[in-house]
Amino acid sequence: MKHVLDQETVSHPPVEPAHQRHPVVITFLQGAVYVFTGLLIVLALFAGGWLLLGDLAPQMFVGLPHAPISAAPLVLIGAASLGFQVLTRPRPLELFKALLVSLAFILWGIDQMLPPGWLTTTVGDVVIVLYVIDLGWMMGSALRQHPTWRRKPPLR
Repeated sequence: MKHVLDQETVSHPPVEPAHQRHPVVITFLQGAVYVFTGLLIVLALFAGGWLLLGDLAPQMFVGLPHAPISAAPLVLIGAASLGFQVLTRPRPLELFKALLVSLAFILWGIDQMLPPGWLTTTVGDVVIVLYVIDLGWMMGSALRQHPTWRRKPPLR
């Protein structure tokens, strides 16, 4: 037994994280997500402008259906938000909240494309609930961070 303990231990090289083994690939992917996210943001802004232009000058868009024009900015900015989360790598709870908002925008865009009916109403209701959760969560967090906003008991 003493002989076994006296033997030199075999050391293995430490395992490097993937981002250290392939920094060029990771840098390329981050750059691609950055460019793609930026492109989605710009496209969403242009699509929103196109939507408002169609409302101000409907004669310019005769024959074009309104649904895809109104859905485009919503889906594009929802997708851009997903890319933004990849780039910023928020903490898990913040990521969950951001995913809720991204999902709400994407579902709202999908809802614009659906024909009237039960599914459209249900998707729209899910979107409403997601926005209510997000805004309620945001306000609750802000209220907890500012205890001076809490109601003070009346003086006697």
